[in-house]
Amino acid sequence: MLRVLSLCLGCSLAACNSGAEDTQDNVGTEEATVQAPEFFSMGPGVYDITGGEGVVYATSELRADGTYIDSAGDQVVGNGTWTADGPNVCFDPEGDGEDQQERCWTNSPLAEDGSFVTTRDDGSQSYTVTPRSE
Repeated sequence: MLRVLSLCLGCSLAACNSGAEDTQDNVGTEEATVQAPEFFSMGPGVYDITGGEGVVYATSELRADGTYIDSAGDQVVGNGTWTADGPNVCFDPEGDGEDQQERCWTNSPLAEDGSFVTTRDDGSQSYTVTPRSE
């Protein structure tokens, strides 16, 4: 059976903007604008999970009650609970089998198209995740 990766992430946005200031001598000094990367604030919603070549492996539905359902086509291939803290997200599949242990992921900043890359905490897997429009 196709093993599906579930993921989500919470996110934090921070920006510090500073403008130019003129001194009394009319000499301007500019302060650098510093902006933190914009991580996607992943929460309840539906996300497509793709690998190389842009092939959609699975769809993950994250629910407001902290549960998720993974599907491939019309078939449910996994479910359990999820939690998010900033760019980090963990999924705990239902059951206690070897392939059903909690897995945690770290998400990258958003790409221009709204997708992001999530990487398993041990570095063994990475996928591209795209939120579906509502």
